[in-house]
This record gives sequence, structure tokens and C-alpha cells, in this order.
Amino acid sequence: MRFIHLVILLLLAISVLLTYYIYLVKDSNKSYIDHPFWFDLNKDVISILMIFQILAMIGFIVSITSWIIRPPKKGIMKGINLFLTIALFLGSAIMWPIATHYNCVSLSVFNLILTAIASILLLAGSIEEEDVQWYRVMGLLFLCITTVLGDGVIWNANYIIKNKSSEIM
Repeated sequence: MRFIHLVILLLLAISVLLTYYIYLVKDSNKSYIDHPFWFDLNKDVISILMIFQILAMIGFIVSITSWIIRPPKKGIMKGINLFLTIALFLGSAIMWPIATHYNCVSLSVFNLILTAIASILLLAGSIEEEDVQWYRVMGLLFLCITTVLGDGVIWNANYIIKNKSSEIM
């Protein structure tokens, strides 16, 4: 991966953290489990999702760091594709809380779907490598549990039903 790509990914990652801080921490005086962005989802479900979010964050950091150190030589993550997929993942992760904050339902849903697609591509790439690493596959599997099932299905379904009178698609 080129130096400029690393700089762009670092800036995107910092932007994700900053955006999440602004819209999920600073913007609310409630705890994370009581944050309005959960849209009254059952607290037991939120607790389960939070466990997977922590595992996904660890898995993402470990997997992407290991790929940056030793880029894949085979499969869909070879070459520029790794950079583009991570950039798509981070870019859509930046847009989701902003769109949700401003109640842009279609844009919120769309960005979580983009994040899910990028996650699936990363997981597929982890198994297509010449030298498959179990920790990368496991980390990206946790990421997919969170971004595909937790966010793409559970969160989106709850968000859509709570906003059914809004401008959905």
C-alpha cells in the first residue's frame, strides 16, 4: 500500500472517531445503551450487539493492521482493492451517524448497507489469500456479524420501522 493511501486511511479513521464522538458521545447526555440512535431497541439486544461491536473493533484493527504490514498477494484484496474497500468502509461509517442525526433515513440505511458490503468483501478477501491467517478471518467474521447482521439487518429494520412515515426510499 502506498504512503498516500495510508495517510488517507488514517485521516478517514480519525474522521470516524471524531464523527462518532460528536454524534454518539458529545451530542447526547445519555449512556451509550440509552442513546437515541438505538430508537428504543430492546436493551438486551443492545447489550448483545455491544459485545459484538467490541469484538468487531478489535478484529478490524488487528486484521487491517496485519494487512497493511503484509498486503495480500492474491484474491480480491490484492493491490488497490484493499485500500478502496477500507476507504469505502470508513467513508460510509463516517456518513451513517451524520445522516441519522439529520433523519435522512434513506442515506442512513444506504450507508450501513455500504459498510456491510465492504465488510463482506474484506472477509472474502481474508479467505482468498495465499497465506490465510485465522486471526484475520475471525476478526473480520466478528466485523461482519456487527456490520452485516447487527447494523445492516437489526439496526436498519428497527430504524426503518420507527421512521416508516419518513422519506424512506
